[in-house]
Amino acid sequence: MTGQPLLQNLAQAAHALGRADGADARWAEVSRLAEAVFSHRLLTGLVYLREQRLMRRIFTSDESISPLGGFKATGRGPWSVQVLEQGLPYVGSDEADIRTVFSEADLLIERGLHAVLNIPIWFDAGVIGSINLLGHRHAYDQVSEPLIDLMAGLCTPVFIREREAAQDAALSLDRSGLDSV
Repeated sequence: MTGQPLLQNLAQAAHALGRADGADARWAEVSRLAEAVFSHRLLTGLVYLREQRLMRRIFTSDESISPLGGFKATGRGPWSVQVLEQGLPYVGSDEADIRTVFSEADLLIERGLHAVLNIPIWFDAGVIGSINLLGHRHAYDQVSEPLIDLMAGLCTPVFIREREAAQDAALSLDRSGLDSV
């Protein structure tokens, strides 16, 4: 999508996100925009708690693949450094890339999810979350960085609202059995 249709989708999303009443309405608009601009078979939203080095899934378009609410510990692996620390998008083109990033890679691949685009969400000079889009092989190889940045900026308020709830839940979390990214 380019030109006027792209601009119209971005403008509609900015307007709708500002007027959305509640998390469900905000995530419906994020999903609509992501589908229109990038296409996806699975969209998830993860809030990042930098001080605790934790991520929590706050949205999923398919709970049978990616259930809501679970925490993952973040480490010092290449994905965590690139997306969470450096705040750079990650594009994975195929199954090998999926396997390097996701602990549930076999399930994702089995469901036909062979490529990924991770969009870091910034606020207060740090990453506070990630939008993850999964689709067919090479689905995101040609996505432009300015478009990624626009998507991230439009979605920042959604993540700010969700971060507080995740911080409260993390206070009583037993980290011993967590998967890591």
